[in-house]
Amino acid sequence: DFIERQVKAKKPFFLWTCFTHMHLRTHAKPESIGQAGPAQGIYHDVMIDHDKNVGAILDTLDKLGIADNTIVVYGTDNGPHMNTWPDGAMTPFRNEKDTGWEGAFRVPCMVRWPGKIKPGQVSNEIMSGLDWFPTLVAAAGEPDIKDKLLKGYSAMGKTFKNHLDGYNQLPFLTGKEKTGPRKEIWYFSDEIDLLAVRYNNWKLHFMVQDSPGTIDVWQREFRNLRMPLIFNLRTDPYERATITSNTYWDWMIDHVWLVYPLADELGAFLKTFEEYPPAQLPGSFTISGVKQTLENLEKAGGGK
Repeated sequence: DFIERQVKAKKPFFLWTCFTHMHLRTHAKPESIGQAGPAQGIYHDVMIDHDKNVGAILDTLDKLGIADNTIVVYGTDNGPHMNTWPDGAMTPFRNEKDTGWEGAFRVPCMVRWPGKIKPGQVSNEIMSGLDWFPTLVAAAGEPDIKDKLLKGYSAMGKTFKNHLDGYNQLPFLTGKEKTGPRKEIWYFSDEIDLLAVRYNNWKLHFMVQDSPGTIDVWQREFRNLRMPLIFNLRTDPYERATITSNTYWDWMIDHVWLVYPLADELGAFLKTFEEYPPAQLPGSFTISGVKQTLENLEKAGGGK
Protein backbone atom coordinates (compact mmCIF):
# COMPACT_ATOMS: atom_id res chain seq x y z
CA ASP A 1 0.00 0.00 0.00
CA PHE A 2 3.05 2.30 -0.25
CA ILE A 3 1.85 3.96 -3.45
CA GLU A 4 -1.65 4.49 -2.05
CA ARG A 5 -0.29 6.07 1.15
CA GLN A 6 1.95 8.44 -0.79
CA VAL A 7 -0.88 9.52 -3.08
CA LYS A 8 -3.23 10.02 -0.14
CA ALA A 9 -0.61 12.20 1.55
CA LYS A 10 -0.07 14.07 -1.75
CA LYS A 11 3.62 13.22 -1.71
CA PRO A 12 5.78 12.25 -4.69
CA PHE A 13 7.29 8.79 -4.50
CA PHE A 14 10.07 6.62 -5.87
CA LEU A 15 9.33 2.89 -5.90
CA TRP A 16 12.07 0.41 -6.74
CA THR A 17 10.63 -3.09 -6.90
CA CYS A 18 13.03 -6.04 -7.18
CA PHE A 19 11.16 -9.30 -7.76
CA THR A 20 12.71 -12.53 -6.51
CA HIS A 21 11.07 -14.14 -9.53
CA MET A 22 12.70 -14.48 -12.00
CA HIS A 23 15.84 -15.74 -10.29
CA LEU A 24 17.04 -19.28 -9.90
CA ARG A 25 15.97 -21.60 -8.58
CA THR A 26 12.47 -21.11 -9.90
CA HIS A 27 9.65 -22.59 -7.80
CA ALA A 28 6.04 -22.33 -8.92
CA LYS A 29 2.98 -22.18 -6.71
CA PRO A 30 0.81 -25.27 -7.20
CA GLU A 31 -1.94 -23.17 -8.75
CA SER A 32 0.52 -21.68 -11.27
CA ILE A 33 1.88 -24.94 -12.64
CA GLY A 34 0.85 -25.48 -16.24
CA GLN A 35 -0.55 -22.00 -16.86
CA ALA A 36 1.99 -21.35 -19.66
CA GLY A 37 0.74 -24.38 -21.60
CA PRO A 38 1.89 -27.95 -22.20
CA ALA A 39 4.89 -27.00 -24.36
CA GLN A 40 6.41 -24.82 -21.66
CA GLY A 41 7.82 -25.42 -18.18
CA ILE A 42 8.03 -24.10 -14.62
CA TYR A 43 10.16 -21.14 -15.70
CA HIS A 44 7.46 -19.97 -18.10
CA ASP A 45 4.68 -20.59 -15.59
CA VAL A 46 6.40 -18.33 -13.08
CA MET A 47 7.15 -15.73 -15.77
CA ILE A 48 3.39 -15.34 -16.11
CA ASP A 49 3.18 -14.74 -12.35
CA HIS A 50 5.91 -12.13 -12.73
CA ASP A 51 3.92 -10.47 -15.49
CA LYS A 52 0.86 -10.39 -13.24
CA ASN A 53 2.84 -8.73 -10.45
CA VAL A 54 4.07 -6.02 -12.81
CA GLY A 55 0.50 -5.63 -13.99
CA ALA A 56 -0.70 -5.17 -10.41
CA ILE A 57 1.55 -2.12 -10.07
CA LEU A 58 0.35 -0.67 -13.37
CA ASP A 59 -3.28 -1.31 -12.39
CA THR A 60 -2.70 0.57 -9.12
CA LEU A 61 -1.41 3.59 -11.03
CA ASP A 62 -4.52 3.50 -13.22
CA LYS A 63 -6.85 3.08 -10.23
CA LEU A 64 -5.32 6.06 -8.45
CA GLY A 65 -5.42 8.20 -11.59
CA ILE A 66 -1.68 8.90 -11.61
CA ALA A 67 -0.53 6.81 -14.58
CA ASP A 68 -0.09 9.88 -16.79
CA ASN A 69 2.10 11.53 -14.16
CA THR A 70 4.27 8.51 -13.35
CA ILE A 71 7.43 7.29 -15.06
CA VAL A 72 7.62 3.50 -15.23
CA VAL A 73 10.90 1.76 -16.09
CA TYR A 74 11.17 -2.01 -16.55
CA GLY A 75 14.55 -3.67 -16.87
CA THR A 76 16.98 -6.13 -15.37
CA ASP A 77 20.50 -6.10 -13.99
CA ASN A 78 22.43 -8.44 -16.27
CA GLY A 79 22.19 -10.97 -19.06
CA PRO A 80 20.79 -14.46 -18.54
CA HIS A 81 22.23 -17.24 -16.42
CA MET A 82 22.15 -19.62 -19.39
CA ASN A 83 24.08 -22.37 -17.62
CA THR A 84 20.94 -23.08 -15.56
CA TRP A 85 18.66 -23.47 -18.60
CA PRO A 86 15.80 -24.41 -18.78
CA ASP A 87 15.57 -22.74 -15.35
CA GLY A 88 16.83 -19.54 -16.89
CA ALA A 89 16.56 -17.32 -19.92
CA MET A 90 18.21 -17.60 -23.32
CA THR A 91 19.96 -14.94 -25.40
CA PRO A 92 21.08 -14.66 -29.03
CA PHE A 93 24.15 -12.73 -27.89
CA ARG A 94 27.47 -14.40 -27.19
CA ASN A 95 27.94 -16.14 -23.85
CA GLU A 96 26.24 -15.14 -20.57
CA LYS A 97 26.42 -13.42 -17.20
CA ASP A 98 29.88 -13.06 -15.63
CA THR A 99 31.75 -12.61 -18.91
CA GLY A 100 32.72 -9.60 -21.02
CA TRP A 101 30.67 -10.74 -24.01
CA GLU A 102 27.43 -9.04 -25.03
CA GLY A 103 25.33 -11.86 -23.59
CA ALA A 104 26.38 -10.72 -20.12
CA PHE A 105 25.48 -7.05 -20.53
CA ARG A 106 22.59 -6.74 -22.98
CA VAL A 107 19.30 -6.48 -21.12
CA PRO A 108 15.70 -5.64 -22.02
CA CYS A 109 14.46 -2.23 -20.96
CA MET A 110 11.17 -0.40 -21.42
CA VAL A 111 10.11 3.03 -20.22
CA ARG A 112 6.65 4.62 -20.12
CA TRP A 113 5.71 8.24 -19.44
CA PRO A 114 2.40 9.11 -21.13
CA GLY A 115 2.39 12.48 -22.86
CA LYS A 116 6.17 12.85 -22.49
CA ILE A 117 7.73 9.78 -24.11
CA LYS A 118 6.24 8.67 -27.42
CA PRO A 119 4.99 5.05 -27.13
CA GLY A 120 5.94 2.21 -29.45
CA GLN A 121 9.48 3.36 -30.20
CA VAL A 122 12.51 1.08 -30.54
CA SER A 123 15.99 2.58 -30.32
CA ASN A 124 19.52 1.43 -31.05
CA GLU A 125 21.05 4.21 -28.97
CA ILE A 126 23.39 3.15 -26.17
CA MET A 127 22.03 3.39 -22.63
CA SER A 128 23.28 2.08 -19.30
CA GLY A 129 21.53 1.44 -16.01
CA LEU A 130 23.85 4.12 -14.64
CA ASP A 131 21.92 6.66 -16.71
CA TRP A 132 18.65 6.27 -14.84
CA PHE A 133 19.73 8.23 -11.76
CA PRO A 134 20.54 11.51 -13.57
CA THR A 135 17.64 10.93 -15.97
CA LEU A 136 15.00 10.47 -13.27
CA VAL A 137 16.43 13.31 -11.18
CA ALA A 138 16.17 15.52 -14.28
CA ALA A 139 12.53 14.50 -14.70
CA ALA A 140 11.97 15.49 -11.07
CA GLY A 141 13.30 18.99 -11.79
CA GLU A 142 17.10 18.87 -11.44
CA PRO A 143 18.62 18.46 -14.94
CA ASP A 144 22.14 19.51 -13.88
CA ILE A 145 22.66 17.11 -10.96
CA LYS A 146 25.74 15.54 -12.58
CA ASP A 147 27.60 18.87 -12.88
CA LYS A 148 26.42 20.08 -9.48
CA LEU A 149 27.65 16.93 -7.75
CA LEU A 150 31.13 17.51 -9.16
CA LYS A 151 31.29 20.82 -7.31
CA GLY A 152 29.40 19.73 -4.20
CA TYR A 153 25.63 19.40 -3.81
CA SER A 154 23.73 19.86 -0.55
CA ALA A 155 20.63 17.79 0.21
CA MET A 156 19.03 16.39 3.37
CA GLY A 157 21.54 18.18 5.57
CA LYS A 158 24.56 16.69 3.82
CA THR A 159 26.94 17.81 1.09
CA PHE A 160 27.77 15.29 -1.61
CA LYS A 161 30.72 15.58 -3.99
CA ASN A 162 30.69 12.71 -6.45
CA HIS A 163 31.38 11.85 -10.05
CA LEU A 164 28.45 10.16 -11.79
CA ASP A 165 29.21 7.93 -14.76
CA GLY A 166 25.57 8.17 -15.88
CA TYR A 167 24.09 10.57 -18.43
CA ASN A 168 20.82 12.48 -18.43
CA GLN A 169 18.89 10.72 -21.20
CA LEU A 170 15.69 12.73 -20.72
CA PRO A 171 16.12 15.03 -23.78
CA PHE A 172 16.56 11.96 -25.97
CA LEU A 173 13.72 9.96 -24.42
CA THR A 174 11.28 12.86 -24.76
CA GLY A 175 12.25 13.52 -28.38
CA LYS A 176 14.01 16.84 -27.85
CA GLU A 177 17.27 15.29 -29.05
CA LYS A 178 17.60 12.78 -31.90
CA THR A 179 20.46 10.88 -30.29
CA GLY A 180 21.45 10.05 -26.74
CA PRO A 181 24.51 11.47 -24.98
CA ARG A 182 26.13 8.12 -24.20
CA LYS A 183 28.71 6.85 -26.68
CA GLU A 184 30.73 4.52 -24.45
CA ILE A 185 30.25 1.48 -22.24
CA TRP A 186 32.85 0.11 -19.83
CA TYR A 187 32.66 -3.64 -19.26
CA PHE A 188 33.93 -4.66 -15.81
CA SER A 189 34.13 -8.07 -14.15
CA ASP A 190 32.88 -8.85 -10.64
CA GLU A 191 36.41 -8.11 -9.43
CA ILE A 192 36.39 -4.80 -11.38
CA ASP A 193 38.83 -5.96 -14.02
CA LEU A 194 38.31 -3.87 -17.14
CA LEU A 195 37.28 -6.51 -19.66
CA ALA A 196 36.28 -4.36 -22.63
CA VAL A 197 35.16 -0.96 -23.82
CA ARG A 198 32.62 0.06 -26.42
CA TYR A 199 32.58 3.40 -28.23
CA ASN A 200 29.75 3.87 -30.72
CA ASN A 201 29.79 0.71 -32.87
CA TRP A 202 33.27 -0.40 -31.87
CA LYS A 203 34.17 -2.74 -29.04
CA LEU A 204 37.63 -3.75 -27.84
CA HIS A 205 38.18 -6.72 -25.52
CA PHE A 206 41.22 -6.58 -23.21
CA MET A 207 40.40 -9.76 -21.27
CA VAL A 208 38.22 -12.64 -22.47
CA GLN A 209 36.41 -15.59 -21.00
CA ASP A 210 37.28 -18.52 -23.25
CA SER A 211 34.70 -20.91 -21.84
CA PRO A 212 31.65 -21.03 -24.16
CA GLY A 213 29.25 -21.68 -21.28
CA THR A 214 28.12 -23.89 -18.37
CA ILE A 215 29.25 -23.23 -14.78
CA ASP A 216 32.80 -23.36 -16.16
CA VAL A 217 32.26 -19.67 -16.99
CA TRP A 218 32.30 -18.95 -13.25
CA GLN A 219 35.26 -21.22 -12.49
CA ARG A 220 37.67 -20.29 -15.24
CA GLU A 221 39.92 -17.23 -15.03
CA PHE A 222 39.75 -14.46 -17.63
CA ARG A 223 42.60 -14.46 -20.15
CA ASN A 224 44.60 -11.27 -20.59
CA LEU A 225 45.20 -10.28 -24.21
CA ARG A 226 48.42 -8.67 -25.40
CA MET A 227 46.45 -7.13 -28.27
CA PRO A 228 42.71 -6.42 -27.91
CA LEU A 229 40.07 -8.17 -29.96
CA ILE A 230 38.09 -5.74 -32.10
CA PHE A 231 34.41 -6.04 -33.01
CA ASN A 232 31.94 -3.87 -34.91
CA LEU A 233 28.72 -4.42 -32.97
CA ARG A 234 26.56 -3.08 -35.79
CA THR A 235 27.86 -5.57 -38.37
CA ASP A 236 28.64 -8.36 -35.89
CA PRO A 237 26.33 -7.82 -32.89
CA TYR A 238 26.77 -11.41 -31.72
CA GLU A 239 30.60 -11.23 -31.69
CA ARG A 240 30.96 -14.38 -33.78
CA ALA A 241 33.49 -13.22 -36.37
CA THR A 242 36.38 -14.68 -34.35
CA ILE A 243 34.62 -18.06 -34.49
CA THR A 244 33.16 -18.13 -37.99
CA SER A 245 35.06 -15.75 -40.28
CA ASN A 246 37.96 -16.87 -42.49
CA THR A 247 39.18 -13.27 -42.76
CA TYR A 248 38.67 -11.86 -39.26
CA TRP A 249 42.36 -11.42 -38.45
CA ASP A 250 43.09 -9.52 -41.67
CA TRP A 251 40.07 -7.34 -40.94
CA MET A 252 41.31 -6.75 -37.39
CA ILE A 253 44.75 -5.65 -38.62
CA ASP A 254 43.03 -3.15 -40.91
CA HIS A 255 41.22 -1.71 -37.89
CA VAL A 256 44.02 -1.76 -35.32
CA TRP A 257 44.14 2.05 -35.55
CA LEU A 258 41.06 2.03 -33.31
CA VAL A 259 43.28 1.49 -30.28
CA TYR A 260 44.32 5.16 -30.44
CA PRO A 261 40.92 6.86 -30.00
CA LEU A 262 39.90 4.15 -27.53
CA ALA A 263 43.09 4.76 -25.55
CA ASP A 264 42.12 8.43 -25.33
CA GLU A 265 38.68 7.48 -24.00
CA LEU A 266 40.23 5.14 -21.45
CA GLY A 267 42.69 7.83 -20.36
CA ALA A 268 39.87 10.34 -19.84
CA PHE A 269 37.90 7.77 -17.84
CA LEU A 270 40.92 6.96 -15.71
CA LYS A 271 41.49 10.66 -14.99
CA THR A 272 38.10 10.90 -13.25
CA PHE A 273 39.46 8.69 -10.46
CA GLU A 274 42.11 11.26 -9.51
CA GLU A 275 39.69 13.74 -7.96
CA TYR A 276 36.87 11.29 -7.40
CA PRO A 277 38.31 7.96 -6.18
CA PRO A 278 35.97 4.98 -5.79
CA ALA A 279 33.75 5.37 -2.73
CA GLN A 280 33.48 1.62 -2.21
CA LEU A 281 36.13 -0.90 -3.22
CA PRO A 282 35.74 -4.60 -3.93
CA GLY A 283 38.64 -6.67 -2.70
CA SER A 284 40.71 -6.74 -5.86
CA PHE A 285 40.07 -3.30 -7.39
CA THR A 286 43.18 -1.28 -8.16
CA ILE A 287 43.60 1.87 -10.21
CA SER A 288 46.95 0.42 -11.29
CA GLY A 289 45.08 -2.40 -13.01
CA VAL A 290 43.19 0.08 -15.20
CA LYS A 291 46.45 1.96 -15.86
CA GLN A 292 48.05 -1.30 -16.98
CA THR A 293 45.20 -1.83 -19.43
CA LEU A 294 45.81 1.64 -20.86
CA GLU A 295 49.54 0.91 -21.24
CA ASN A 296 48.81 -2.40 -22.97
CA LEU A 297 46.37 -0.65 -25.31
CA GLU A 298 49.00 1.89 -26.33
CA LYS A 299 51.56 -0.87 -26.94
CA ALA A 300 49.07 -2.75 -29.12
CA GLY A 301 48.83 0.31 -31.34
CA GLY A 302 52.59 0.60 -31.67
CA GLY A 303 53.08 3.18 -28.93
CA LYS A 304 52.11 6.84 -28.82
